[in-house]
This record gives sequence, C-alpha cells and structure tokens, in this order.
Amino acid sequence: MSARNPPKHISCTRCQSKKIRCNRVEPRCDKCEAIGAKCTYLPRKARSKKSSGVDDKHVLREMLRRLERLEDHCRLNTDTENGDASRSMSISSADSGWNDPELPVAPSSVYKGQPPTPNTQGVVQGILNRIKDEKTKVLLTSNIFCHLRNVQSRLFDNESCIEAIEAAMVEISHIEESRLDDTSDPPEIPKELARRFVHSYFDVYQFEGFRIPLERNFLLSIPDLLEIPHVQLDATSRLIYYNVMLQGVLIDPDHDPRRGGIVQSLYRSCMTLVDPWLEQDGQTPADLFVAFLMISMTLEGCNSELSWKILGKACRISRTLGYFSVDGDPGELNGEHPPARESNPNESEVDRNRKRFEFWHLLRTDCLFRLSFGKPTLIPEGTWAVNLPDPTITGNDDASTRFIQIHFLASMRLALVVLKYLNWADAQPDEESDEHDEWLDSLIAEVQTIMSDWNAEELVSTTENNVDTLFCVDILFSSYKMLIVFSQAKKCNRDSPHLPRHTVDVARKALKMFRSLMVGSVQTYWGISLMILHQFVPFFVLCTDIIDCREPDKIEDDLVLTSWVNEFVEKAGEDRTELRPITIITNAMMAACQQVYVGSR
Repeated sequence: MSARNPPKHISCTRCQSKKIRCNRVEPRCDKCEAIGAKCTYLPRKARSKKSSGVDDKHVLREMLRRLERLEDHCRLNTDTENGDASRSMSISSADSGWNDPELPVAPSSVYKGQPPTPNTQGVVQGILNRIKDEKTKVLLTSNIFCHLRNVQSRLFDNESCIEAIEAAMVEISHIEESRLDDTSDPPEIPKELARRFVHSYFDVYQFEGFRIPLERNFLLSIPDLLEIPHVQLDATSRLIYYNVMLQGVLIDPDHDPRRGGIVQSLYRSCMTLVDPWLEQDGQTPADLFVAFLMISMTLEGCNSELSWKILGKACRISRTLGYFSVDGDPGELNGEHPPARESNPNESEVDRNRKRFEFWHLLRTDCLFRLSFGKPTLIPEGTWAVNLPDPTITGNDDASTRFIQIHFLASMRLALVVLKYLNWADAQPDEESDEHDEWLDSLIAEVQTIMSDWNAEELVSTTENNVDTLFCVDILFSSYKMLIVFSQAKKCNRDSPHLPRHTVDVARKALKMFRSLMVGSVQTYWGISLMILHQFVPFFVLCTDIIDCREPDKIEDDLVLTSWVNEFVEKAGEDRTELRPITIITNAMMAACQQVYVGSR
C-alpha cells in the first residue's frame, strides 16, 4: 500500500472491534484493504474542557460499576454466569494536565479539602518550631501531623494532649544528631543463610502480576559474585537481591534469633544503594520492579519524601514502557511528560494483563500518597487508558493466588472510592453545600459494602501464611482508616468539640484487630509502615478519647490497648535510631493517657 499521511481520526470500527492495530489510512486501512472489507471511521469526538472533582464523579461511578462486574466474573467463592461483560471494558480517565513528579508541594496542599482551623495551624507550627533539625521536622510532619489532619483531630484542642506533644518535642530536640544517623557498616549475612532466604521467597511467593525480572539461579549466585573484587553488580540487581532476601526472611518458617539484625542489615544495604539507583537513567522492567520494592521499603523507613520521589520515577518508567497506554492510543492522552510508548501489537494478553495489574497498583499508591501525605497526584486524569486486568493474569485460576486476587479486587474498589473523595475534596468551595455530609455518607456506605462483600474481617482468619495475611490486613486496615477519615470530614463532626462515638468505636476495633494479628508475629521486626500508614489515625483517636475521659468505664481497657500499640512501635524501632522521634511521641501520648487514668480512679 502506498505511503499516505494518516488522517486525524481514531482506528476504524473493524480494527477496534478485533482489537488489532490500524494504520488509519483513508479510504481503507491496510487490514481492511488486504481482505477487501468495508472500512468505516467514526468521527473523533471533540474534547471538552472540564474541571476535576464532583463534575467527574459519574466517571468514577462507572469505574466502580465495571469493577463490580469484574468481581462477579472472578468471584472466588461463588459461581456467576454474567461476568463476560467486563472482559471488553475500557476505562480511560477524564481530561487534565500532567504534574511533574518533581513538583514541590506547597505547605497548604497537605490540608487541601480539609483545612485546619487557624488555631490548629498555630499549634502545629509552634510545636514544630521547637525542632531545629530539618530531617526530624520532615519525619514528624510526614508521619505524625500529616495523618492527624485527616481526622480533624481534637488532639490540638486538648491542653493535656498539647502538653504531651510539646514535652516530646523537648526530648526530641535534645537527641544528639549522631543518634539519629547510624553510618556504621551493616553486618554481613552468611552466604548459605542468604541462599536459604532466596529459596524461601521463590518457594512461597510467585505471581504473574509481579514477576521478578531476575532468575532464581542468578540471585543465588550473587553472594559469590559480591566476593569477587573485579565484579561490579549494578544497583538495580543488588536492590532486587536484597529485597528478595528480606521477603524471604519475613516468610521463612524457621525461627532465627538473628532475624531482627538481618532485617536491619538488609534495609541499610538497600538505603546505601537507593541514591545511586535514582541517579541512573534506567528505564527497564527491572528498574520498575525496583521502584515498586523501594516505595514500600522507604515507607517502612518513614521516609515518605524519598518514597514519593521513587513513585515519581516509577511513573516515568511505566509511561515510557507503555503502561499508561495499554488500552489506548498514546497520542490521545493529555499532558504526556515523558511521552507514552505505543503498545506492541504482538504483545501477549498475559504481558498486557501484567502491565494493567502493575499500573493499577501505581494508581492506588498515588491515591495513598494524596490521602495520607497530602501530595499532588502523579497520575492525573486524562493521562492514562488502562483496562482492569484479569486478576489471575494468565486466565488460569490458581488457588495459591486466591488472596492476591481478592486483594487486587477489593483494594482497587477502595482506591476508586478514595479517588472520588480526593477529587470531591479538591473541588469543594469555601462554603460547603447542603449535600456535603450526604456525599460523605455515600462514601462511607461504599466502604462498608466492600467490607461486607468480601467479608474482610472473617477472611483474615482463613489465611495460612504471612503473605496472605498481609494482603487481607491491608484491605481491612485501609477500610477502617477510610471510615474514620470520611466520618471526620463531615461538617457535623468537624464542628463538634468531641470525637463522635462511632469514630472512636471504629478506632478501637482497628487497634484490637491489629493487636490480635501482630502479637508474636515476626512482622514485629518489619511493620512500622503498617502502623504509621493505617494505625496512627486510630491510635491518636483513641488516645484523645481517653484524655477527654468521656467513657470512664472503658478507659482501663482502652489504656491496655493503646499501651500495647505503643510497645509495638517501640519494638519495631528498637534497633532503628531514625524512628526514635516517633517512639518519643507515642510514649508521650501514653503518659498523658495514664495520667488521666490515675486521676479517674
């Protein structure tokens, strides 16, 4: 066929229906001309400029409906005959611009949608001004105060709470800088032990959605390679190796008294490599895999700023590799920076499903940073066109991946609810409408429906290993946190001088579940990110309620519960000096609670 400039329209109807590549040439594309078929082009719809927020909520509702259909198709405990409709869906976001991943965050952005009172701002600023070390300020702002603004905490309206936090600030300011930065070399891990952990990972956790881009045999050879002076392994390979070992440690059934030290050694080894890796211009699937790993690890290290920077790199890599345009034309996406790669027409459906699966986890992580840390989105509306994947990835249902599939379906529904909330909050005018609380009640109802549909609380009791338990726990604790955040965002609750009883009840329930799951768990060595991302909100809610002394008959039980949480934080940070400021604050809150308890007897 002679070379002609393709017109500015979308693929022909025949190529679209068969999901094949179309060169969009008139009067007939090459595929239709080759078989003499009729070639019809539909006119391109004009784009309309519209703002994000409540105007786009119908788009998100449609996403939720489609996800529900996919759940019906893939429901693991029931048979359904009506799931095929979801197989052909195509989800694309609405129009918006691209935010550069390096975009600085204005201080006011952390309160977007939930502005604190001037009094609260003054109290927080006064507390933070006591800290001179900037790293410590960032640590506390990201991991304590940023979470508290999500619940419009009454903590800063209570004199006893303020005194406790201020006392903690004084203690933190006296910590010598050398105690906050441990620069000693991490201890070495014996080669045979390292290989055992690699085997543990590969034997227990393999899933097509996140395939390790390095072979098991290569990872097993790394202990020997690291001993050869003239062999230099790149940062990407070493980061994958250390993370695989770390996961192997956490799922290894054999108790090893050195476990805590090994975990810290692997964490510190990764942290020495993350900056060199960020400086590299890697754009490979292996680099994207490292980004996923290091987002989690840096959150575990309470370094949300570094984690967000890594998320920015993950978004750039995934766009370059075509993850943002798996099911759409990259030329039709807005704000392309960097440009998205065009999909490979010869790519297998398994590979496309894997890309979809990883993209949706990126989108969920972006929502997490917006909700928990007040960050601007790195995946704006209008910059992606990605279907929901078949959660099995391969199309072959494997019982060993049952909880991974459940986690994907439930967590994506929760992520879409959060996305609705964030867009709604960003679009709120200065004076809230009468529908304010009704809208939030609808979100609360959606979260409760998701928990009911998947029976999240009972699901946890059916798991048989730590990996599956963590998948279920993530669903459960995310749901509890959302219920508290949405409830506290309601105008009727923000205007109240006290926390509503149902908010306190949800916080109590979340902490009880957390305690029942974590008592005696090896995750004590590696679980502070779970605590900070999900449990700090209920912890401070319950502490504030104890200090308010509104339910004297429950203070003793609540004090036992919050004391256990405080001990967990102390245990997790026992050998991690960078977490010392956080443990000082939880200790201070417990001291204030105990003082109220003594006074109430």
